[in-house]
Amino acid sequence: MTIGIALGGGGAKGLAHIGVLEGLEELGIKPRFVAGTSIGSIIAGIYALKGTARGLKEQAVNMIQSEEFKNFGLDEFYKDTDNILERFKKEVFEKFYIGRLLFKKSHIKTEAAKRMFQDLFEDKTFGDCKITFTCNALDIQSGEEVIFKTGLLADAVWSSCAIPGIFPPFAKGERILVDGGVVDNIPVEPVMKLGARIVIASYLGHQPEFKGRPDTGFQISNRAQSFVRLYLEQKILEPADFVIAPDVNGFHWADFSAIDELVKAGRVAVEKNTKKIKSVTTFWYRLRKTLSTTI
Repeated sequence: MTIGIALGGGGAKGLAHIGVLEGLEELGIKPRFVAGTSIGSIIAGIYALKGTARGLKEQAVNMIQSEEFKNFGLDEFYKDTDNILERFKKEVFEKFYIGRLLFKKSHIKTEAAKRMFQDLFEDKTFGDCKITFTCNALDIQSGEEVIFKTGLLADAVWSSCAIPGIFPPFAKGERILVDGGVVDNIPVEPVMKLGARIVIASYLGHQPEFKGRPDTGFQISNRAQSFVRLYLEQKILEPADFVIAPDVNGFHWADFSAIDELVKAGRVAVEKNTKKIKSVTTFWYRLRKTLSTTI
């Protein structure tokens, strides 16, 4: 059966994908295709190379604990503390960071990003993958969504992970590539184009929640954009046969220290939906789906 798995973006919340893949593997679900966007492309790329979810968490821990990753300074965006001084420092940093982007491309330096993705994938190509893999990015020169199927994995995954303002864009020739999540945060369509007949998506989004009434134009705009993104993602998810949604709403996108809890959230989401997940991988489900599309 040609099963495909689509892993969406969401920063550190994407570590929950590891638990999802572990849970699916324990159910005996072995996809022929896997696609990832942003953090999902890192998890999907490593998974595709290994051909198994075993060891994924350990590799992620090694990456997070490396001096190179710590030097990225992503923890500056996240400080879980009741200390008034620390919260003030975080607010000052956020304002300073926004202003700094007027004079530089990104929070993380280009050479640092290049080293991380080369450390992760070395000189491996899409042809080295044990599971057929794809990921996406946006070309901010042409506005075209770029779907990677060949070439160096390090270059493709860097492109897919280049969160505007955080990671530097990946430039090659006339293309300037940024995070695929800008246009397609859950790669359901890309994995279908690989040939997947049954698609299971791991989605990290949630219904926006706000307190009180908005008092400024900025607050109104921010709320509106949150719902625009929600509705877009629901449309993107429609072709998926089943959507696994780990409960990661309480986690910050930059809190990579919460890997244990995030991986557990992914596993719990699979366990809660075991019966439904199994139902969409049966021969009879596939037959009904085939018949419904041909009638």
